[in-house]
Amino acid sequence: MRLDKHSSIPLYAQLREVLVEDIQDGVYKPGDRIPSELDLCKEHDLSRPTVRQAISDLVSDGILNIEKGKGTYVALEPERLVIEHFNALTFSFLNFDTYEGVGLKPIKLMEPDPILDKMFKFPADKPHPGYWLAEWPLNMEKEILGICQSYIPVQMFPELGQSISAGKRMVDIKSNKYAMLPQKGSLNILSRPAKNKESKALNIPKRTFVLAIEGPLFARNSHVCEVLRVALRPDLVQLELN
Repeated sequence: MRLDKHSSIPLYAQLREVLVEDIQDGVYKPGDRIPSELDLCKEHDLSRPTVRQAISDLVSDGILNIEKGKGTYVALEPERLVIEHFNALTFSFLNFDTYEGVGLKPIKLMEPDPILDKMFKFPADKPHPGYWLAEWPLNMEKEILGICQSYIPVQMFPELGQSISAGKRMVDIKSNKYAMLPQKGSLNILSRPAKNKESKALNIPKRTFVLAIEGPLFARNSHVCEVLRVALRPDLVQLELN
C-alpha cells in the first residue's frame, strides 16, 4: 500500500494502516522491532511528527510497544487462559464439586425478576420467593478475566444461601437433589459492550467489548434449574469447544 498525498485521509492515518497491514501480513511478527522513526520518514517521504503520530496511535491501541533506548516493537500476544473442553455446564455453580478457592462472593437473595421469571417459565400471576445469586471471578494469577453469575430458584434450593454461609459442603447441599441438578443447557455466546458494573469488575474501559455467555441450564426433568450470565475478557480468555 502506497501513501497517497492527495488523499483526504491524513498521512499519519495512512501510515498507521500500512504498519497494521505489515503486521497482519507477517512482515513484522510479535516481538519484532519495526524501522525507526527516521527510517520510516525516509522510506515514505514523511515528516517526523507525522510518523510519530502514527506510532503513538498504534502504541495507544496496544499494537506497538516502545522500549526506551532500544526501539519500537510489535506487541507480544497476551497470555490467555485456555478453558478446555468448554460446554454448557462449564460455569454451572450447581455443577461445582466445591466452592472453596473460587473467590465466591456472599450469596445474595434476589427478588423475582420478569426476565428471569420468563427464562425459568414461572407464571407471571403466581408469586415465588425469588432467586439466589452466586457470583465469583475467573482469575489468572492477579488478573481478573471474567465475572460469573448463577441464578438459582429459591423454591428449588430453599436453604442454599444459609448452607453456604454456614460452610456446608456442596456434596451435602446437593444430597437428594440430583434430579434438580443441570444436565444440559442452551447458552448464547455473543460479543457485546460491557455493562458498567462489568467494566469496573474487569478493570477495563467502559463499553469495551466482552464475550458474554448467557442462558438456562436444564435438569433431568427438562425444567430450568439455573441461569448463567458470564462476561469474559476476549483478549485474555480462549474457549476450547468440544
